[in-house]
Amino acid sequence: MSRFRILEIGSYPPPFSGWSVRIKYLRDAFREQGDVCQVLNLGKNRQIKSPEYIDVQGGAHYLRTLLHMRLKGYCFHIHVNAQAVKGPILGLMAHIISLLTFRRAALTFHGGLQQLYFPKQSAGIMYLVIWMNFFLANLIVCNDEAIKKEISLYGPGIHSKKIHPIPAFSKQYLNYETVALASEIEHFAEKKKSLIVSYIVLRNGFYIETLLEFLEELDADVGVILTGIGVIEDGGVSELYQKLLNFEKSERVLLVKSLDHNEFLSLLARADIYLRTPTSDGVASSVLEALSVGTLVVASENGRRPTGVMTYAATDPKDMHKKVSAALGDIENQKPSLYRPMVEDTVETELNFLKEVFQ
Repeated sequence: MSRFRILEIGSYPPPFSGWSVRIKYLRDAFREQGDVCQVLNLGKNRQIKSPEYIDVQGGAHYLRTLLHMRLKGYCFHIHVNAQAVKGPILGLMAHIISLLTFRRAALTFHGGLQQLYFPKQSAGIMYLVIWMNFFLANLIVCNDEAIKKEISLYGPGIHSKKIHPIPAFSKQYLNYETVALASEIEHFAEKKKSLIVSYIVLRNGFYIETLLEFLEELDADVGVILTGIGVIEDGGVSELYQKLLNFEKSERVLLVKSLDHNEFLSLLARADIYLRTPTSDGVASSVLEALSVGTLVVASENGRRPTGVMTYAATDPKDMHKKVSAALGDIENQKPSLYRPMVEDTVETELNFLKEVFQ
């Protein structure tokens, strides 16, 4: 018989973002140790039924599922960030149901220091909701000591001893198989002297306007592949997407569907530069993946980028262009000395903390 029953509450691939992939790795690690672990999928494909996760058909279904899983003896491990309104509210609902059934939940807080509602001075209308997520958790996992400090300062009753900084990146991220890229990607890359890859989503925080201005000035022999694009309900999305389509029609940009993990890392290894535009992501798993496969990284400055990353001001397309041009101009000299990050098994570290509080 298994010792633990764990419900991971958060996004499950696809799309294969750093956050969703880590939830999959945690689920797999629990199962490898003989525990029962399920994922309640709050991601983009949450309404699509799959044997990989438990689907969510709406708000009432979400609450019924939480209660059903608690009554079956599952402990909750909730995943949130402070970059949106819905996630912390759904997280709080899970905390309350867990508490009402006599068990406090664990929380992993994703992302960096520059989020929409984090740290405390940025919280605004979401202060109480996010504070309660922190306050009610019996364990909080975050990315590093600086984030731990800000969480402990978020409000009363959040004791630093329950906050554990664990780097989000883990050795499992580099377990991938090199696969053949789609013919459209290869055809596009072959026509370009240099290749830039970027993962973007059409929402606030990815600085799409800055990216569009950068693309206007980019040399025609430099190709840009954009993956991960998703449309949400924010105003202006259709206009931004149309501008990207115009760049694609002129063969300056290639828009590709969300890639799985093998495809994404194979594409990163094929690229000359990985371009990372958000500032709310902290270090970012994809940045460390790019460095690990030997690809130069140009990223928005957020105070958390690792050694070897060339940074630019997030809202300055001219600075972005300057740094990308400098990287492309000296790529042969930079690649041999590119920093390769030390990668540990942080999934196992997080799993051990979770088992300790769920005893």
